[in-house]
Amino acid sequence: MISLRATLMAFSGSVTGPAAVLALAASPAFAAVDEYPVEPSERLQISLDVCSAESQLAVRGDTGTDLDFEVTGPDGDVLLSDTGIDDYISLVLENSSDECAQFNLYVSNLGEEKNDVTVVLTPVLEGSTRVKKYLIQGETTETHSFKACGTSAKVSVRGDGDTDLDFIIRNSDGGIVHEDDGTSDETSAELAGLLSDCETFEIEVTNLGSVYNAMMLVVEPKGYTPTQFSGTAPTTTLTATTATGGDEGGDLATIEAQTSGPGEYTAAPNTRFVLDLPVCGVQRLEVRGNGASDLDFALSDSGGDEILNDVDLSDVTFKTLEAPSECETYSLAVSNIGVTENVFEVALIDPATRTGEIGEGEYLIGANAATKVALQICGKTKVTARGGGGTDLDFDVTDGAGSSVHSDYDLTDATEFTIDPEGQCKDYQISVSNLGESGNTLTIAFGKEGAGTAAGKQDGPYVAGPIRPRPPIARPGQIIGFRKGLPGADAQANRNVSLHNNTGEALVSLYWSNSATIGWGEDKLADNTLARNQQWNVEVTDGSAACLFDFRAVTASDREIEVGQINVCEEGAVFFE
Repeated sequence: MISLRATLMAFSGSVTGPAAVLALAASPAFAAVDEYPVEPSERLQISLDVCSAESQLAVRGDTGTDLDFEVTGPDGDVLLSDTGIDDYISLVLENSSDECAQFNLYVSNLGEEKNDVTVVLTPVLEGSTRVKKYLIQGETTETHSFKACGTSAKVSVRGDGDTDLDFIIRNSDGGIVHEDDGTSDETSAELAGLLSDCETFEIEVTNLGSVYNAMMLVVEPKGYTPTQFSGTAPTTTLTATTATGGDEGGDLATIEAQTSGPGEYTAAPNTRFVLDLPVCGVQRLEVRGNGASDLDFALSDSGGDEILNDVDLSDVTFKTLEAPSECETYSLAVSNIGVTENVFEVALIDPATRTGEIGEGEYLIGANAATKVALQICGKTKVTARGGGGTDLDFDVTDGAGSSVHSDYDLTDATEFTIDPEGQCKDYQISVSNLGESGNTLTIAFGKEGAGTAAGKQDGPYVAGPIRPRPPIARPGQIIGFRKGLPGADAQANRNVSLHNNTGEALVSLYWSNSATIGWGEDKLADNTLARNQQWNVEVTDGSAACLFDFRAVTASDREIEVGQINVCEEGAVFFE
């Protein structure tokens, strides 16, 4: 994981080379670079003192949880509201006054773990690269303006890979200077003959897909006169920390249950439903909604101390309770933050009765929602998870300690993996996110043969062969994917990489692939193996000038290891552990 404190671009200075989408440089002295921890369910208010006419704001979490953002201007007007399922934003703030102006950044942590957020605020000079992230909604056409400075400028646009985007760029006179109606979600253009004091352009983006696309627009100036920053440096300050509405109820109306204990309950839209749970001994609490809306959960013991706070995007929660032998009454608060009612089931299960394999079945996932399924595996088992087609599903599988054992972020709604609990019955959890605008029914099956590892978005046969996460968006400080134009210096770079097997067992398969592509391609080991504690020296290239590659290894016990976004033009080794 890359630390933004050390490497996030400050968006100033020259960006050279046809391959550059974003330049990576040390933050200049006049930039404000600060880090703020955001606890689960917390909402931070951060003051941004902007002293220049324009300042580039870039914010990124540690990718551990989903963050929502809101940026307001000095007058309180909302400049940006980002509720995408990621943890970063980028935009240019404009200050029309002759003095410093205060903007506000609000960051809400929707996950169950702390997220360390890095905020970079940098004055924009004539030679600064401007970066803006947009959420282009599904099946819509949106128009956004941007500035370009210098005698010419390069514009690079890249989506998140989920949908096809078409582009039209118009100059300040309304004339079309660039069009791209290809089948991808990226484009680039050279804007020549710019006005000396910068020119405002408009980009019209049409999203041909049914889900939103997180799009980055990067404007790189050329032919400018370098100038030194001579103004007042910006600052960022933590103003306030509050709880998000889910765990405390917020503006939700509170409803007290008329009954207590396990059973079926209904949470009306925008309500906080509270019920008592008498528990004796050790019991496993499982709460599952019907998939129609997002439910948040808070559980308190008889003394009022909160022991569970679950505010992810699902309507499911699990918790093992160890009450005293004389029993204890817990309080469960279920907040329905959706616009439809959700019928949820509350169950208390004696862990001793949970025998055999658990988790097979069908589970409804609402549009732009998520679900979690508890798995209990008692022997080496192949697990197949597949939606009904029509939307993209992403998968994360963790063991009882919370460590990742499998993830799948490709563009399908299916995945397959093998778990070996080594002769015991062990608990796992699969988290599934629905990225589409309609519901999707997830089916989980154990030990099924004849299914490949990927399925198309629509109903149809599985496609054999391993699949890998979709290409990431070009983040601040990184260059992702294929290089445009003729190969430059990177094409001649030394791409010799040592692949080290530190897994403690043999590797039976090895794959690597350009970070801008979807498939892993062929197994580079073929019918061979790489013994433990051995290394393999290879040249990593695909014929393009790209430097960023992803790597995947499969061990003799079917454990899958992925190492992403390795710059093979600079890094000389990849370690599988």
